[in-house]
Amino acid sequence: MSRNPSALASLLALSVALGACDNRDAFHRPEPGLERMLLQPRAVPYGASSSFSDGRVMRPAVPDTVASERLGRSRLETGRDGADYAKEIPLPIARASLELGRQSFERICATCHGVLGDGKSVVAEKMELRKPPSLHEPRIQQLAPGKVFEVVSNGYGFMPAYEAVLSPEERWAVVAYLDVLRLSQAVAVARLTPAMRAELAEEAP
Repeated sequence: MSRNPSALASLLALSVALGACDNRDAFHRPEPGLERMLLQPRAVPYGASSSFSDGRVMRPAVPDTVASERLGRSRLETGRDGADYAKEIPLPIARASLELGRQSFERICATCHGVLGDGKSVVAEKMELRKPPSLHEPRIQQLAPGKVFEVVSNGYGFMPAYEAVLSPEERWAVVAYLDVLRLSQAVAVARLTPAMRAELAEEAP
């Protein structure tokens, strides 16, 4: 029997193509399973780590470095003077700006920190893992205005960032209002005007 090379080549190509259509092994469960990616050692932000002497996963910034996203941005936007936190609010402080700060604080910050900034609110009572701190604590009062601005902008711990919610001017107004709020809670009654003392007496239980 004569053999046609062309026919044999076609038959061979057809058998290879049919063999390629056998996908019985294409959908079997890979070994090991993909769950191994969830079980592998990994680090989470704010978690503990045995790899570093301070026991923390997140590493502190190298001294005197500035994040690239801050380059070309002013103190008004970053809260910093170079690598240092701004020690002064870069906006004039007036009654209008303090009123703006009060409105922004009571609308957003007071939800967790309380209207008086003392960390007492209905939401705070529900936060079992970590309650919001009182903004009157000495460690917070000692923070530079630029640091407070940065926390309001970028968030801290469980606190979300409010950069997308409040403009730079509104965030600085909140920083300024915090100083007034702290002063209002610590001022001596004798320093109040007679009208203020009379109003305070009426509100007393």
